[in-house]
Amino acid sequence: MIPNSCIAIKTKKFPILEGEEDEIINEGMYGKALCMYLEERLPKAGIEVPSFFCEDWGWWIDVNNGEYKMGLCVYSHPDEDSQPESYAIMPSEQNAKKWSWSKFKKVDVSNSTLKIMNVVEEIFQCDSKIENVSRHDDYPF
Repeated sequence: MIPNSCIAIKTKKFPILEGEEDEIINEGMYGKALCMYLEERLPKAGIEVPSFFCEDWGWWIDVNNGEYKMGLCVYSHPDEDSQPESYAIMPSEQNAKKWSWSKFKKVDVSNSTLKIMNVVEEIFQCDSKIENVSRHDDYPF
């Protein structure tokens, strides 16, 4: 795992959206409102969001900062029954080195991954309705 690459937030800002219950694959894996929030704000910071969608474990957001593409994995806290207030956002790239077919060797992607995660953290930190933002080395729940 890339150290300090997971972000946990606590907020009431991202309620379950109408119809979201029909989209989720596993019960309680909400996060569509959070994905929509990042889809709107990340491009203002130079990070494209081509798409987002529900997965069986949570939500996936495609991100691209021009030099690097990856996914953001969005998880609501699995023990919250009604309206989720705790979320974890993790990079899809969890290993510092990734195989590059074009270079035919492993390359260090930790700096590129952390650049994107730093932007996500800054977006959260600047929003007064997000009460708690913390960084973790791994999944915090």
